[in-house]
Amino acid sequence: MSLLSRFSAPLLRSAALRSRGPALPRRSIISGPPENPVGPGESVVGFLAMFVACLGPAAWVLAHLED
Repeated sequence: MSLLSRFSAPLLRSAALRSRGPALPRRSIISGPPENPVGPGESVVGFLAMFVACLGPAAWVLAHLED
């Protein structure tokens, strides 16, 4: 067996095993109300964070158009 095939065989074997992915456990879908409802304060913080993350860069670009 050549030196190249001796070192490449374990690498290719591990790559082939990883490509199949790990076996995922089966989970059932549970519907119903959440265990911990989200309060109004958490909702405001979440919406504010999404607003800043989405529109903040666009506002920065528009504010610096002349630069």
